[in-house]
Formats: sequence, C-alpha cells, structure tokens
Amino acid sequence: MWQRIQTLFLIIAALAALAYLFVPIGVVNDITITGKNNTIATAVAIAIALLSVFIISQYKDRKLQMRFTLINALITLVLAVLSFLAASEGTPRFEFALGLPVVVLIALLMAYRNIKKDEDLVKSMDRFR
Repeated sequence: MWQRIQTLFLIIAALAALAYLFVPIGVVNDITITGKNNTIATAVAIAIALLSVFIISQYKDRKLQMRFTLINALITLVLAVLSFLAASEGTPRFEFALGLPVVVLIALLMAYRNIKKDEDLVKSMDRFR
C-alpha cells in the first residue's frame, strides 16, 4: 500500500488541496483572497483531501480506486473554476497559488495512470495461470 507510487501522488494531491486553504490565490482591492474566504471552495478542497486519503486506504480494490480517482479529478475541476471565479472579482492580481488545483489535478491523473498500470499487470498475470 504505502510503497506504491500512486500513494505518493495521492498524498501530494491531498497536501496541495489543504495548502489551497491557506495560501493566497489572489489580491482584489488590497484584500488577500485565500481558499478559506469562500465556504464552498473550502468544502470542496477538504473533500478532495479526504477523498484522496480514502482512495489510499482502498488499495485492495484497484477498480474502486480508479473510479474514485476520476471522481476526485472532476471535483478538482470544480475547485479550479471556483478559485478562478473567486480571484477574478474586480481587477484582480492573481497569485501563484491559483495553480494549486492544477497541481492536484496532475497528481490525481498520475495516480490514476499508475493504478491502471497495476491493474493491467494483475490482469496479465491472471492470463498466465
């Protein structure tokens, strides 16, 4: 479970989703906007982090892991849209942390790819029996 590369990618996704809450994503009218300022974005970021940890714990069922990883990627797209909308009010100055949902999405897609590799390896070994 812990020695798999997809575990590392899922941990990166969870940490980046939690970092989204505390790092400024934009500055509008000299007011710093963080992920905590928007209740919906906060809930979505926490959901992404919790779902990533849940996916790690489901290491015995790779098909379920793949399904939940894709669901988590869709939730991450929602977070990306919410963060862009929150930071684009008025005349914004975007911060680097606006890209954290992209980091989460890339980490989730890499985790999905490695989970799929494991599933394909197990299927190929079943054919040899």
